[in-house]
Amino acid sequence: MFFWFIGIGVLIFKYVFKDNKADLRYLITGLLVLDFLDILLSIEPIGKELKFITHSLIFSVFTMFLIMLFSKRGSKVRKNSLLFSIGLYLHLFLDFMWLDQAIFLYPLPSETIDIFKKTLLMVVAQELIGVTYLIYKLKNQSIREFIKNGII
Repeated sequence: MFFWFIGIGVLIFKYVFKDNKADLRYLITGLLVLDFLDILLSIEPIGKELKFITHSLIFSVFTMFLIMLFSKRGSKVRKNSLLFSIGLYLHLFLDFMWLDQAIFLYPLPSETIDIFKKTLLMVVAQELIGVTYLIYKLKNQSIREFIKNGII
């Protein structure tokens, strides 16, 4: 899923934080980086066990901890890095990770209970919802302006 994370992640961020001047390129990077890391970690020599790390809550918390530890308060670097971190949390929320506690609470021991399985129809519907929102938001603004400023 690609457009689901971008479209609905931006929608939730704008609704909750009401920050119209935030550089959403950092948020979108945070929304997409977990799946990119999963692809990298699914390479056979690394093993499947490490795949759980990226979609676990501890990974997002540790990332935010490092951002807060190594960035200066009030700086643009911290603000943009926190947007990245918010994107990580939104990805976990939009991916329904809390329903699979073996992954979400990794490395804590817990059993996998298949409460929620995504069907192909659901994935297609989610992608259409994300694309529809992005088309609606970008119809009045150019994509070049978004790439330049990161503002939708």
